[in-house]
Amino acid sequence: MSISNGVQLITYADRLGDGSIESLNSLLNGALANLFKGVHLLPFYYPYDGEDAGFDPIDHTSVDKRLGDWGHVKKMGESVDIMADLIVNHMSAQSQQFRDVLQHGRDSKYWPLFLTKQDVFTSNDDA
Repeated sequence: MSISNGVQLITYADRLGDGSIESLNSLLNGALANLFKGVHLLPFYYPYDGEDAGFDPIDHTSVDKRLGDWGHVKKMGESVDIMADLIVNHMSAQSQQFRDVLQHGRDSKYWPLFLTKQDVFTSNDDA
């Protein structure tokens, strides 16, 4: 499936209406009906209001309950195209994976998810 050509709304789910996905969807099907072909729904994973404005989720598979649930996202998708960020390069320091790395270091099964300073800034003694 592809995104329809037309005006796209880019918004956080809590910025319009009463702060929920359901309320945003009601606006899109009410007062804003037929104005947008799609919505780029900025991070709505738990927590949507983390230290990095939702781009540092604790759980990439869970809609923050304060905004709604996957059923609300699906319902919105019945009337407009939805684009959502899959944030694979950011993770909360409170995530299970990061806490496991802190506890077990290189022995953590999640170790490969994270880069170290040495991974990024390799020493080049020949330069």
